[in-house]
Amino acid sequence: MSVILPMTIEEEVEKIFSEVFPNNASQQFDWNKLQQDYENWDSFAHLHLITLTEEKFNISLTIDESTSINSAKKLLEYIRAHK
Repeated sequence: MSVILPMTIEEEVEKIFSEVFPNNASQQFDWNKLQQDYENWDSFAHLHLITLTEEKFNISLTIDESTSINSAKKLLEYIRAHK
């Protein structure tokens, strides 16, 4: 019988990014990759990213936090700050 371990915060963030940016799923995940380096990181993708994050981690990001997220690393910092 195998034991299924819960995903880490980092794994959850990677999963969210792969859902929002499926075209990048085949590439090596890069925590420092910036918003402008994502082909389709527009306002709709940004809203989707924020919404999925808030739902998954049961947090509420402020407007300033939400608008300053420009990488997975920055998103992870804000999630940790809310935990």
